[in-house]
Amino acid sequence: MWSVVAVTVATFTVLLAVRRAVMAVSALVFSRYVAVGGLVALRTECTQGGDSRIRFEVGGPGVFHNVTMQLLGAPQSDPPAVRHTMAAGDAAIEWTFPTPEVGDARVLVTWVRPYLQGVESEALAAVLHTGRLYEWRWYSETNRYLRTIIRFCARRGWLPGAALREVPLYGRWRRTSSNTSADLLGPADTSPPMR
Repeated sequence: MWSVVAVTVATFTVLLAVRRAVMAVSALVFSRYVAVGGLVALRTECTQGGDSRIRFEVGGPGVFHNVTMQLLGAPQSDPPAVRHTMAAGDAAIEWTFPTPEVGDARVLVTWVRPYLQGVESEALAAVLHTGRLYEWRWYSETNRYLRTIIRFCARRGWLPGAALREVPLYGRWRRTSSNTSADLLGPADTSPPMR
């Protein structure tokens, strides 16, 4: 009887400890994004004349440096000039160019932001013909070390699978849906509930 009670108490203690650890880690990850600050919105649309129009704007407390825009997978047209600093309230970067015939044409926007004592590069990419939006996500140091070990072991033949030999080490593109100006407004654009 008492052993069942002891096992139950021990199980709840472990569950509470795991919950507390998950909360601490998630608070650390969340504080990283809050400390950096700033939001971005990238919109792509086709105009009536058959041109593509790209609009990139920022909001929030962050300052973005060296903001560049380029077209990949299609003949180059003149991109907008590099914006050396960009913050909330600055004019958006707009770029209009003829819609390329190539189906895999992508627009890439890159910038750097202060992060702790250094800077961190970030990027957004939009596929013109589908409207899909992707953001670049860097892997953490722990994830990078683990991927280095997996890649090393796979190249030595200790792990099966050819795909593991070319595991990316630094980051990946992740699909996102944050591509409207309303995302910069937050609750100001949405009516509160009536009850």
